[in-house]
Amino acid sequence: MNQLKFGIAALFLLIGIRSNAQLLYPSYSDSAINQAVIETDGIVELQGTSLKREITNTLLFGGFIDESMKARSFDKHSEINRFGINANAEIRYINGSGGFMKRDSIAWMVKAGYVAVGNMIYGQDVFGLIFYGNSSYLNTTAELTNTRLDFMQFQKVGFGIVNKKDKSYIALNLINVQNYMDGHIQKGELTQNEDGSQIDLLLKGEMRSTTGANFSKGLGIGIDIDYRIRVPWGKSFTSFQVSAQNIGFAYMNGGMDRYVVDSTYTYSGFDFNTLTSNAQPFSDDFSLLDSLNIEKQTIKRVVALPGYLQVMKLVDLNSSKKVQSFFGLRMYPTFSSIPQIFAGAYWKATSLFHFSASGTYGGFGNLRGGIYATLNLKRVNWMIGTEDVYGSVSKKGYGESFVTRLLWKIN
Repeated sequence: MNQLKFGIAALFLLIGIRSNAQLLYPSYSDSAINQAVIETDGIVELQGTSLKREITNTLLFGGFIDESMKARSFDKHSEINRFGINANAEIRYINGSGGFMKRDSIAWMVKAGYVAVGNMIYGQDVFGLIFYGNSSYLNTTAELTNTRLDFMQFQKVGFGIVNKKDKSYIALNLINVQNYMDGHIQKGELTQNEDGSQIDLLLKGEMRSTTGANFSKGLGIGIDIDYRIRVPWGKSFTSFQVSAQNIGFAYMNGGMDRYVVDSTYTYSGFDFNTLTSNAQPFSDDFSLLDSLNIEKQTIKRVVALPGYLQVMKLVDLNSSKKVQSFFGLRMYPTFSSIPQIFAGAYWKATSLFHFSASGTYGGFGNLRGGIYATLNLKRVNWMIGTEDVYGSVSKKGYGESFVTRLLWKIN
C-alpha cells in the first residue's frame, strides 16, 4: 500500500513541469532576420482550480499544514479538479547572417531545452482522504473514480530551418526521457462502516512509471513548428502564429513498471490511516499486491510526448501604435486539460520600456491575470513577468509563476 500511497501523493508532489518554446505572454513579430540571434525562454509556474498556494508551497518546500489551510482548499474542491506544476528552459541560436544550402532566404537554427510537464485530474474525496484520513468518511463512500496523473521530464536538442523574412521555422529534436509516469483510476470506491473498523475497497486502474537512477529512461524524436501568417487587420495587416511544439514519441527502452488492478477487497481490524502508514498491520508473509489482485509487469513501449497546439495574434514591434492587442488559443491533445484561451494588451510606454497585461482561462486552472515588463534596446529585448499576479502575492491564490525571455541580436 505504500506504493499506492506514493502514487496518490505523487498527484500533488511529483507533478512536474510543462515547457514550451512560445509561452502565453506576448510574442513578437519584428524585422526580418539578417544577423545571428540568440533567443531564450524560461518559466516556472504552478496552477490549479481548487488547491490554494498555501498548501502547494508547504508540500513543495516544507512547513506545517494546519486545519484552517486544509479547510480553505477543501471547500473549493468539486467533483472534478485540475492541477499542474510547470517549468522549462530553452535556448535557440539562429544563424541569420548566412544562408542554408545556397538559399539566402533560409537560415539554420540549433536549439536545446529542458522540458517537464505534469498534470492531474482528481475529485474532492481524493483530497479529503489524503489530508483528513478516513475520519471524515465513516459510514459513507469516498469516490476515487477518474483520478488521473500524467508526468514527463525530458531534454531535447534539435536542428531546424528558419524563414528569414517572417521567422517561420521547423525543427527536428532528439529527445532524452529522464522520468515518466502516468496513472488512471477508472473506477475507485472506498466504503467504511460507522466506526471505521471495516473497509471495502473497489479499485480498477493502471499505473506506469520509470524506475532506477539512470539519467536516460527513453529516447525519441519530436517536431517543433512555428508558422507565421500575415492577414488583413483593420486598415493594415497583422501577423498570426500557428505553433505546434513537442509533437512526437519516445521509446521507453529503459523499461517501466506497470501495475494493473481490478478487484474488490474487504478487511476488518484497522483503519485507512493505518493501511497507508509505515505500520505493518499484516504478517510478514502478507502480500498486498496479491490481496488486491495487483499485477506487476516490466514493459517497454512507445509513449507520446506532451505536445501542444497554439494559434496566437502577435505583437508588431515595428508598429507605430502605442497599444496593441494579443490573444490566442492553446490545446494539449495528450493531457486531461481543457483548452486554454488568453488575451491581453501591449503598451509601448517609451522606446525603451514596454508593458503588457493578460487574462487567461483554462488549461490546468481557471481565470488568472498576468503582467510583464520589457526592456527594448537596439540589440537586446528582455522581458520578465508573471502569468498569475494574484497567486504571486497571495498564498490564498491558486497558483504562481515567473516567466522570462531574452532576445539578443549578436551582430
